Amino acid sequence: MDNQKVVTGLLMDEHTTISIIEVCQKFNVSEAMLHELYEHGLFEQPIMTSINEKMLARIQSAARIQDDLGVNVPGVVLALELLDELEQLRQELSILQHHVDLRR
Repeated sequence: MDNQKVVTGLLMDEHTTISIIEVCQKFNVSEAMLHELYEHGLFEQPIMTSINEKMLARIQSAARIQDDLGVNVPGVVLALELLDELEQLRQELSILQHHVDLRR
């Protein structure tokens, strides 16, 4: 039997709308958790105003961290902020390495 991997996702563009209820169902989170994530600074704007692609990715990551590691919401936000900082540092390092390579 072939080993096939099924990948599911949500295709969004600027005209796609998704409700809070759909987000909660898709990522198995409560509205209260979404509000708490906002209150702890995970999102730049209230979750009820609009949900963009970046917010969905953050919600998915937050749900996975909480489910997989049992971390509370402030810990989830801290973990995501640290992951963002790590990614930023990696990008900066890549740029610096590129400049060093150009000088050689």
